[in-house]
Amino acid sequence: MSVQLLILVATAVLAVVAVGAAVIAVLALRRLRALHHAAPPEPAELHVAPVEDGVSLVERETQREVQPPAEVVRVVEGRVIVQPTHDQLVAASMTRPSVRLSIFAAGLAHALRPESRDRITALMRREYRARKRARQRAAKAAARATNDPPPASGRGWVGS
Repeated sequence: MSVQLLILVATAVLAVVAVGAAVIAVLALRRLRALHHAAPPEPAELHVAPVEDGVSLVERETQREVQPPAEVVRVVEGRVIVQPTHDQLVAASMTRPSVRLSIFAAGLAHALRPESRDRITALMRREYRARKRARQRAAKAAARATNDPPPASGRGWVGS
């Protein structure tokens, strides 16, 4: 396989990963916009109450700790609808194939970065050389075991 073909394949893979990431980003943006438009923020009401014991009720409300909202339960057309929590949404979305594909694509993109690619190439080169040396040692041991003199051509009999 030529170097130009390898570069072409790597470029094609990166292009597919980039298009996939763009599609996932657009879908996430659409969901975010839909959620934003579906539930407009409720206006905050401020009631000024008379002062009791030197502390107004508004000050008492601001001194209270803000607790996370409980589950939102609504009845629509006779059906009970419970809004899922943030943790439930994350758990459900992480099992989707598109999320798994994006995680795989991120890992592939990390592996194709120059520093990772160089590290992987170096590991493969070391493994190749180690196996080549092992094959040469085995060939020499096999040649010694037969007690035949090596051929006059030099290293050709070692097998590379």
